Amino acid sequence: MTAEPTLRLDWDDLKLFVEIAHTGTLTAAAERLRLSQPTAGRRLRSLEATVGAALFQRTPGGFRLTDEGEAMLVHAEQMAEEAVALQRKLIGGARGLEGVLRLSASDWVSSRVLAAPLAGFAIEHPGLVVEVLADSRLYDLQRREADLVLRFVPFSGSDIVQRRFLRIRYALYAAPAYLERCGDPRASGDGTGHRLVTMNSALDQLPDVAWLRGRWPAAMPAFRSNNREAQGAACVAGAGLAVLPRVIGDQLPLARLESEAPPPRDLWLGYHQDLRRLRRLRLLVDALSAALPSEL
Repeated sequence: MTAEPTLRLDWDDLKLFVEIAHTGTLTAAAERLRLSQPTAGRRLRSLEATVGAALFQRTPGGFRLTDEGEAMLVHAEQMAEEAVALQRKLIGGARGLEGVLRLSASDWVSSRVLAAPLAGFAIEHPGLVVEVLADSRLYDLQRREADLVLRFVPFSGSDIVQRRFLRIRYALYAAPAYLERCGDPRASGDGTGHRLVTMNSALDQLPDVAWLRGRWPAAMPAFRSNNREAQGAACVAGAGLAVLPRVIGDQLPLARLESEAPPPRDLWLGYHQDLRRLRRLRLLVDALSAALPSEL
């Protein structure tokens, strides 16, 4: 009786396959898995050789799954979910005070709000390393892209432990030189003759952007950026009026227009429920809660 052939699939290659399917490009998948693009390419070719089929169609618009790839993705995603769930369970049961915690927050929240308390935490717990992922991407807690996430929108999913963590106040700012040149915007009514420093068009539905537009509908945009620090720098240089988090604006040589009050925003904290018993994670959450006020 002839034995049936056995496929020996490398789990790291399967993870790469799933990431390519999700991101649509080899480059993006390699970045998420911290691989070089040549290494990722070699692994994909090895996987396709092992299964004996092309899993993706290479197109100018990115990688598209073939029929064989579609069939394989269903099983590979199930395996990935089970592997991550097992990893969370094992890590959640670990009680030691050594290891790495991955924390995700936006760039300015990381630098202006979290850096100081995280430094104190590192001094108090030398066996722990907090790795901060400082960008605006919403990291996936189910896939354990991060252990702890702070963001401005609530989390979805019943398996996420979450709470309102911090209220961030905003204010309207202008450089003294700008006010000398263009006058006080509060005297202009609809903002005629004034310029705005604000978010880029992809983020123009944020509460502070909507407030700024509604308060001075005749003011014209002068500078747009999805980076709050860049907005602050442009405002200091006299480009226009800017709504900034007070933790940024109050530290810059800007005039705060006290009578104008943009809406505050809540910063949410969340982690996967499987990690609720992870002692080092609880210590980090407690340390941040103790070090920061309820409102900034």
